[in-house]
Amino acid sequence: MSVFKKVLKKNNSSKSRFVLKSFAAAALVLSSLGQESFAKGKSYVAIEPLTCDLVKVIALPSDQVNCLVDRDKDVHDLRITPKQAQLLNISDKVFTLGKEMTPTMKNWEKKSSTIVIGSSVIDIDDHSSHNENNHHDDHSAVNIDKHDDHHGSHHDHGGLDPHVWHDPHNIVKMGKIIANKLKNDISIFNRSDRKQITERFNAFDSIVEELDSWIVQQVSTIPDQNKVIVSKHKAMEYYGDAFGFKTLSLLDFLGDSSSLRPQNIASILRELKEENVKTLFAEQIPPSKLLRNLSRQSSVPIANDQIFVDGLMMKGNTISVA
Repeated sequence: MSVFKKVLKKNNSSKSRFVLKSFAAAALVLSSLGQESFAKGKSYVAIEPLTCDLVKVIALPSDQVNCLVDRDKDVHDLRITPKQAQLLNISDKVFTLGKEMTPTMKNWEKKSSTIVIGSSVIDIDDHSSHNENNHHDDHSAVNIDKHDDHHGSHHDHGGLDPHVWHDPHNIVKMGKIIANKLKNDISIFNRSDRKQITERFNAFDSIVEELDSWIVQQVSTIPDQNKVIVSKHKAMEYYGDAFGFKTLSLLDFLGDSSSLRPQNIASILRELKEENVKTLFAEQIPPSKLLRNLSRQSSVPIANDQIFVDGLMMKGNTISVA
């Protein structure tokens, strides 16, 4: 499902109506773009569901985009089958978040047809806060023909957090890489298709920018003392950096252990109290045993809604996850 076909839980809040109206309008913008391509369509493979969502939005309608991993599968555990390997080998390009998110892709990253769009290849901005005077760069002025996709710098996450898309700034940069690489497959004399890629990227960019503004509005309703996100593993730092949250990873306290040992339970409980934590966030349903044990011992409840840290929910898209 396209990132522009927004799926939201139906409720009566004005905020939800605002989002639904805004992104429905954006969907019409994209659908109005040219739908014909005179060149023979290309065949692409996108490894992760989130990557596939982005490639489908920007690629030409005549291109075939194959999603390798289903939404109900964990990309961390992916093992390439012979049939999948054949598909990867015959595709014009393969798009992936990279080995940081999907470890098995380390065997494919050096292939000329493989395009990495994840944490190792984009320049991660340090957005400690969002406000009216400190917002996104003007992406509408970006020349996506300029081949500056691959930057050597990396955000200071110790190389451990590949979940860059939780900051919409980074989603735009991922899209820019995709657009540039798709245009590389199109002859410079085929101005129509190249223009259409640019138009699709610009529509994508506009919607993600609007999403960023919407998140800022929602976050502004939360008291500063409550802006703490506690979850099991290190996955929400980019979100925290972008929107002014402190993030606590339980595995930072526990290491590789999945249980609350006496020597570290005290430090976790003290941190939760000092930070006035109101809720714990589960990354899976039902919540992990670790989170349930911590909730019981700390008397801090677990949020009813799951957070989707590794990609897309079963129904929905990049926008609805955010």
